[in-house]
Amino acid sequence: MNEFAVMLREPDTRTLDNLNREYDSVNVYRLNDVTFLVRTKRLAEDVSVAAGIKGEDRFVSGVVFKLNRSYAGYTSRSLWEWLQADEG
Repeated sequence: MNEFAVMLREPDTRTLDNLNREYDSVNVYRLNDVTFLVRTKRLAEDVSVAAGIKGEDRFVSGVVFKLNRSYAGYTSRSLWEWLQADEG
């Protein structure tokens, strides 16, 4: 599966609601009010439509990046576990 970072210009609760509904909450990780990670076999464009960033029903400004499985940093253990969950 692919992992995508969804980054909003400003918080909008509809984005998280839409992503959880579209991709099942186990495949969505909320980093903060404007940044979410999504795991799916679908395309970045599909994720951007589900997030409300793109498409006819667009309601928020933001961007979607496909991640490349190279990570570094210091953050919560739950994020590292979420990122590793699909590697096995």
